[in-house]
Amino acid sequence: MQLVELQAVSAALAEQGVALFAVSYDSVETLRVFGDNHGIQFPLLADEGSQVIRALGLLDEHLDEHHAEFGSGVRDDQRGVCYPGVFVLDERGVVAERRFQRNYRVRESGASVLAQALAIAAPESGPALDVAHEQVQIRAGVDSPTYWRYQRLYAVVEVDIATGWHVYSAPTPEGYTPLSIKVAGDATVVGQPVWPEPVSFRVADLDEEFWIFDGTVRIAVPFEFVIQRGEPMGDRTVQVIVDYQACSAISCDLPRQAMFNLVVRERSAVD
Repeated sequence: MQLVELQAVSAALAEQGVALFAVSYDSVETLRVFGDNHGIQFPLLADEGSQVIRALGLLDEHLDEHHAEFGSGVRDDQRGVCYPGVFVLDERGVVAERRFQRNYRVRESGASVLAQALAIAAPESGPALDVAHEQVQIRAGVDSPTYWRYQRLYAVVEVDIATGWHVYSAPTPEGYTPLSIKVAGDATVVGQPVWPEPVSFRVADLDEEFWIFDGTVRIAVPFEFVIQRGEPMGDRTVQVIVDYQACSAISCDLPRQAMFNLVVRERSAVD
């Protein structure tokens, strides 16, 4: 996360009675100066020598490879850096979730951490569009209004299904179209969708069990805009394509597709 996002996350967490702590391999004095200069209100913890980072298995031991991938070398003062990420602790102080990225440049947005890990609405969400069909309403959006190169964002799709109707989960019976989400456009790295658990469904007189979604379904798909050094950033468009087929216990609509083009603006230096 960028610094301004950490500040926003800290404020949002404080409203929920949740504390934020940041851990760095920098010295106490370095963090004190940094915190004072930027008006940071949450604790900055110094792990000089990366002892805790090593004990937790978070040391980036491939730093030279990662820097080479981005066309730069490693300075001595960069040794000891950890993989970027977040530990989510429950009320007992037990780690409930680890959200770490593949190298030091990939960072989740503050909105992602709040929404995906803690189910807390972000202070500001990204662009969103709606499509309404007969039995299904679909809303697609991005969890952050801005981006930075290599930042991990999420395309979030909410499918609201009319009472008495459902959409199928993959794998689906032959001849039916399951609910599927594709993220494309300027998004150059796309991860696996995070699906809710489907529910069991049986058709009268058929000795076969199917799996469906009904009610309101929320799916999140991680993606990144990978922009190389020297390449202009600018506003980027993420395309979200939703395929589905709405069915009831006695009939099915024809398969449908909803397509959304969502523009995410470049994060400015003062955002």
